[in-house]
Amino acid sequence: MLKSIEINTWVNTKKHLPILDARSEGEYDWGHIPDAVSFPVLNNEERKLVGTCYKKEGHDAAVFLGYKLVGPKFYQYIEKAWQQFPKGEIVVHCWRGGLRSRIMGDLLSTAGYDVYQLKGGYKAYRNHVLSFFETKFHFKVLTGYTGSGKSEKLEQMELEGKQVLHLERIANHKGSAFGYLGMGEQPSQELFENNLFETLFRFDPSQEIWTEDESRKIGKLVLPLNLFEIIRKGDFTFLNVPFEQRVKNIIENYGCFDPKQLIEVTEKLRKRMGDLENRKAIDYLVQTEIENWAVVMLMHYDKQYKYSLSLRPNLSHFVA
Repeated sequence: MLKSIEINTWVNTKKHLPILDARSEGEYDWGHIPDAVSFPVLNNEERKLVGTCYKKEGHDAAVFLGYKLVGPKFYQYIEKAWQQFPKGEIVVHCWRGGLRSRIMGDLLSTAGYDVYQLKGGYKAYRNHVLSFFETKFHFKVLTGYTGSGKSEKLEQMELEGKQVLHLERIANHKGSAFGYLGMGEQPSQELFENNLFETLFRFDPSQEIWTEDESRKIGKLVLPLNLFEIIRKGDFTFLNVPFEQRVKNIIENYGCFDPKQLIEVTEKLRKRMGDLENRKAIDYLVQTEIENWAVVMLMHYDKQYKYSLSLRPNLSHFVA
């Protein structure tokens, strides 16, 4: 028998329960619950057909068409479930906890599973995620000039057992104009927010959480406003690294890329840098003088960062 489970109950027990996403693969790709397995009742094309039928002929006709499309594939769903999941408790959901997850849930119940249908579906999960970002976390924010190795410092803290929200890792982007190089595709905005939630949910909100000083936009992604404002109210700690070491760090991180790629990105910064400095940086790249290019770029970013630091009344202390 299919049972219902509230979002709050599931969030607190979900690590012990497999979850199946009964939405189409397109909906899943756009955004899904991390660790959920795509288990579409209707694929992308079938979902369009049912939607068109609903608009033209109404609810009953759409339901009939849905069962006509899904019915012949029932055995495939059961076979797939048996191959991937041992018998026991399992959760299913669709967009709003409606017909698609009920069909899948009823079917898997007959196949020997103890099935829970997520009440409110993925929509309820999304509402829970967005409201969670209002939690009053205590953030310790690591700041410092470009090339200071803030990400590496956070990774070290993580190994030491500290609570770390690694924004660049979750966004799959290093934050600057060059931050996409070597990183691959970023997640969708929804999936980015879901992954932020999954990380933060594991933390103890009464204890400090370390993160990096980032602008609200990281590549194409945007931090949820509530979370961004809470981070901005945190205690900022400046990572003090000599200019020479930062030049070495930039070379290590970006010197491996084709100069043509670096030139392409550098050219996009012409308005911010000014024609003279931008041309100088590009000329160094043309001559493969990566160190000189790094010096020019750091001097440009340092000017911007100095102004940013002047707006940090909660900047606490320096660490070497």
